[in-house]
Amino acid sequence: MHTGQTSFKTSSTQIFLDEEGILWIRPDDDVEIDEREVESCFEIYRTLGVGANAKVLQIVDAPQSLHMTKEARDYAAKYGNDYFLASALITNNLSVRIIGNFFALFYSGRKVPFRLFGDVESAKKWLEQYRD
Repeated sequence: MHTGQTSFKTSSTQIFLDEEGILWIRPDDDVEIDEREVESCFEIYRTLGVGANAKVLQIVDAPQSLHMTKEARDYAAKYGNDYFLASALITNNLSVRIIGNFFALFYSGRKVPFRLFGDVESAKKWLEQYRD
C-alpha cells in the first residue's frame, strides 16, 4: 500500500493516505457527489493499493456543504465493504450531518462501521479500535 504525501484529485475530491495509513477524502466545498465521482474515487483507492486484501480506515473531511446523489450513496455502500475497516465523517455543518446520519441509518446493513464527528482527534481515536 502506498502511503506518504501523494495526493490525488478528482473533479471534486482530494484523496490521500496519511502517514498513519488512514485514507482521507476531502470533497470540495458545496459540491454534488454523483456516482461517476464515487467511481473515480474508488479507482484512486485501487491505485493507492487499497482493496479487499488491504482495507484501510477512512476519514471523510467535509466541513462545508455537499450533496451526495442516491446513486453515489448506493455505490459507496455497496463497494465500501471491500475497501474500508471503518469510516468517520468529520463535519460541523448541519446539512452534512443530516446526510451523514441518513447514510448511517439507511445503510445500516453495511459491514463498515460509520460514525460522525466534529473534530479530527475524536474521529481518529474512534477509528483506532478498528485497525487490524
